[in-house]
Amino acid sequence: MRQGLVCVECGASVEELVRDYGKGNLRLSICSICNSIADKYVEYETILLFLEVLLLKPQVYRHVLYNLPTPVTIRTTLKLFIVLVMLDMNVKAYLVDRDAGVTFRSESMYKTVDAATSGARIGQYSLHLVCLALVENMVYFGAIFAAVWCDLWHRKWREKLQSSGNLKVVWTKYASAMCISSFGKLFALLTVIWEFHWSFVHVIGALVFVSNVLALQLLLKEGDPAHAKSPYIVALVVLGIIVRGVTQFVLYAIGNSVIFYVLI
Repeated sequence: MRQGLVCVECGASVEELVRDYGKGNLRLSICSICNSIADKYVEYETILLFLEVLLLKPQVYRHVLYNLPTPVTIRTTLKLFIVLVMLDMNVKAYLVDRDAGVTFRSESMYKTVDAATSGARIGQYSLHLVCLALVENMVYFGAIFAAVWCDLWHRKWREKLQSSGNLKVVWTKYASAMCISSFGKLFALLTVIWEFHWSFVHVIGALVFVSNVLALQLLLKEGDPAHAKSPYIVALVVLGIIVRGVTQFVLYAIGNSVIFYVLI
């Protein structure tokens, strides 16, 4: 019997998600607190879970954070993070290509004449954007985790996280929650198919912001996000965005050739 399972509807602890009555007779468990099915998502396919995540349903976030049959490993988390970085790079490439939402230095490599003709130059641009996306996401994740670990608002967040295991387990759970809740950036791929105004990127950013708040509120057990968003969690994500923005300005100040006006 696994520890830490929760009812996806009310968040109460449950002993099991599926009850075996013998002879292959399996039934979904009922939560004794809210009398709802403890976790209906155990029967869902992965693609359906992913769609529910994009719809910002707290129930599916509880399932992903607490009730997955196999907890997310470090290796899987790293893969998710790499995909997230590549999605972020796609957003940056779109803005550079449209010359919108960005500021270039006068000597920026993106303003050279051979930009459209040199394959090596295009590879250099891609590598540069990947490195920027990598640094910014690492800073964003790291700043929020540091604020949680230091418990800036004395909400006993460290104790709540440590109850799930050692630092390795805690970091994996946190990073996987942040990666999964940031996959609204997949909508940026629509720019490859259709032409949007560059401000559409801010809509994607707003979606990611709300998703991050939702995931962190459930992870840190700050009330029920279905009824109200925790101001502490909102402040936490805003802090991460500010640190990420400052990082962009610092990189620009020390010689980076472009700065983006998209902070998430």
